[in-house]
Amino acid sequence: MLSKQEARKIQKAGIRSVPSRNEKEERIKENLILFLRHSSSSNVLRIISYVSDEFEISCFSPTSFIQLQDLRFDLFFPKITEEGLEFREGLEFSKGPFGILEPTGKKTLVPKDADWILVPALGWNREGARLGRGKGFYDKSMQNVPSQKMIGLSFEDLYPCEFSAEPHDLRVGTVITEKKNHCFPHKIGEKSVR
Repeated sequence: MLSKQEARKIQKAGIRSVPSRNEKEERIKENLILFLRHSSSSNVLRIISYVSDEFEISCFSPTSFIQLQDLRFDLFFPKITEEGLEFREGLEFSKGPFGILEPTGKKTLVPKDADWILVPALGWNREGARLGRGKGFYDKSMQNVPSQKMIGLSFEDLYPCEFSAEPHDLRVGTVITEKKNHCFPHKIGEKSVR
């Protein structure tokens, strides 16, 4: 089993060399929208998303307003505060302490009140545990949120990432790739979205 430090190096190298990355990210986004459409009871969804960097899968850009024919997404993004992460409406952005775009809007959303939470990661193990960057922001901010609300994104060729997960590591209910939805715990009849 790899240490988190070793796994981070391997995942970063793998993400940098994903062939046809843009096409695969687009397919992941399509699969994510299908998942949200079929797994939600409302047609207006409050979603916590994130601004991706070169090592994360791009899902919803911070300036996009998502309105599908039968579904609307109200998007909230993380902002680092003294207390940890706060999730604000993504209307305008400025660079935060780590050089990542953060929302400057006033309207906030508490994670437990979100319909869905997209969690950034370098990788996911086969139980849905997150390999993050090591700062613990998401582990702390989401510790009381049911894993079923949380979604991870990954390239199929980089899933699973086997590393030594710890009890405090965040676990998601679903990891979506360009080929399949991986559900945790594994559900009988787990199906691909395509």
